[in-house]
Amino acid sequence: FEYFILLLCAVLGLLLLVSSFDLISLYLAIELQSLCLYVLAAAKKDSTFSTEAGLKYFILGSFSSGLLLFGISVIYGTVGTTNFENLSLLFAGSNEILSNLESSIIIGLVFISAAFFFKVAAAPLHMWSPDVYEGAPVSSTIFFAVIPKIAMFSVFLRLFQNVFSNFHDFFLLATVLFAMFSVTIGSFVALKQKKN
Repeated sequence: FEYFILLLCAVLGLLLLVSSFDLISLYLAIELQSLCLYVLAAAKKDSTFSTEAGLKYFILGSFSSGLLLFGISVIYGTVGTTNFENLSLLFAGSNEILSNLESSIIIGLVFISAAFFFKVAAAPLHMWSPDVYEGAPVSSTIFFAVIPKIAMFSVFLRLFQNVFSNFHDFFLLATVLFAMFSVTIGSFVALKQKKN
């Protein structure tokens, strides 16, 4: 019974995630769906592998949430707003004050991007995913290996296409680097991986 409620809560978090218009609501939606996914990873109560998967997912997911929150706080500390519309209006104008703050905005975007790539298990930030996917129940693994990643990519694209459109080069570079790392590192490391 609680399994389906957790699935519905995770879907609610994902729906809130793709409909968020503020960095704080984006963070809270990610946390809502993540908490449900942590419990779903440890759904097999009699399996030590499932418990280990849930704990590992929780600890490393908390690290990624900390990265996201730090990036959001750097952006807020620099420009004074977290609303997507206000941020896009601020970055649409090419004023001299904004060019002086570009380095701190890039630092915030690095942390936000790292958190997003960590959540979607892009290499080299993917070390948690094989253990979690192996230890979790199959139905949970199918769900959180696909659905949250689609929502995270849609938010990531919306964030960098609409809100931080002036930093398109940074977005393109980060995406290409993580895609190349995911294809090469993920492929070669998977050849040597053994099931314990």
